[in-house]
Amino acid sequence: MSPSTGRAPVVQIRAHVSAPPSEVFPVLWGEFSSSLLQRGWLIDGEPGGKLRSAEKRSPKWGSADVKRWDPPHEVEIVWKQDAAGAGPPPRLVLRCGAEGSGTTILVEHSGGTGLRREPREEQELGWWTNEVLAPLLLSIAPARLIEWADDRWGRRPSGPSSSAFYKEPIYHLPGFHAILEGLALRKDDVLLEVGCGGGSLLKRALATGCSAAGVDHSADMLKVASRQNARALAAGHLQLRYGDAAALPFPSERFTCAAMSGVLPWLPDPVSAFREVFRTLRPGGRFVVWTGSPKMYGTPAAGPRRKGGVRLYEDSVVARFARRAGFSNVRIDHPDLRPIAKAVGVPGPSRYLFGPEYGGFLWARRD
Repeated sequence: MSPSTGRAPVVQIRAHVSAPPSEVFPVLWGEFSSSLLQRGWLIDGEPGGKLRSAEKRSPKWGSADVKRWDPPHEVEIVWKQDAAGAGPPPRLVLRCGAEGSGTTILVEHSGGTGLRREPREEQELGWWTNEVLAPLLLSIAPARLIEWADDRWGRRPSGPSSSAFYKEPIYHLPGFHAILEGLALRKDDVLLEVGCGGGSLLKRALATGCSAAGVDHSADMLKVASRQNARALAAGHLQLRYGDAAALPFPSERFTCAAMSGVLPWLPDPVSAFREVFRTLRPGGRFVVWTGSPKMYGTPAAGPRRKGGVRLYEDSVVARFARRAGFSNVRIDHPDLRPIAKAVGVPGPSRYLFGPEYGGFLWARRD
C-alpha cells in the first residue's frame, strides 16, 4: 500500500504451491466461491459474470462485474462505484502463474477506496489496518487455525478432499445402515435429512422408493449430493436446499421422518435444531439421531475435549434436548456396529470405535 504517494492503495498477497496452475485454479476458485456463498454472495465463473447478493432483496454493498475471466491464469473483478464514491472503482485481480514445477498465486487490490473525508491518506491507512492487517493477524492464531480445520472437515466440509470423502463416507456407513434399518422406510414416506453432506444416506434411502429432502450449509456438499442423486432430483423425488439446521427451509408438517447423522456434535444450539425438525414432521413422525458418546474424546474420531471442538453428550442430555423440543417416546440405543463396520470395509484398527460404548442412536416421535 502506498498512501504517501497520492496513488490509490494497493494490497498484494502472494503464495506459492507445488502444483501446476491447471490443478491449482479449480481448487482456488471453488474455495473462493464457496466462501463467498457462506457470506451470502454468489459469483459467476464466466466472462461477463457477476458478484451479487444471494438474497432477493437489494444487496447492501451493490454488485461487481467479472471483467476478465481467463482460467487458469487470471480473473479480474471490479466493483460498481457507489454514487457517493470517489476515484476509480475498486478492483481485485487473481493471477495463477507457473513458476518452476509449481504455481505462484498473486492477489492484488487496486483502485479507489471511495473515501471522501479528509485526510484521505489517513483514512486509507486506517481501512487497510482495520480490514486487512488485523483480520490477517487473528486468522493465523493457532487456535483459529485448528477451528478452521474443524470447520472445513467436520462442521462445514469443503474442498476436493472433503468432497471425495463425503461422497461415500466409509466411517458413516455403519450408522447409515442402522438408521435405515430402524426407519424401515416405505414408498409413502417423506424423509428429511438434516446435514445431508454428500447425499450418501439419501441415495440409499431413495432406493426404498420413498421421497426425500436434504439440507446442508456446505455448498460443496450439496454439489456432491446433487451429482450422486441427479436422477431423483430430475424426477422430483428429492429436494436439496442450502440452509441452517435451526431455520429449516421447509414448511411445517412436511415429512414423515427425519434423520441426523454425525451432525449433533457441531450444532451450536441442539434444542433449536430439534424444534425445527419437530415443526417439519407430521404428527406421528419419527426422528433418529446418530452421535458419538463422550468416550470418543481422545480418539482419532473426536480428538481431545476442547473449546470450539466437537461436543459429545451423555444420553440423558441428548434425551433432554429431544423432550425440550417437543418429542415423546424418546429412547436411546447403543447397538454394536462393529460387524457392520467390518462388512463395509472400515479399517481394522478403527473398528473399535463402533462398539456400543462409543456411540448411540436417539429415537423419538412427534405425537
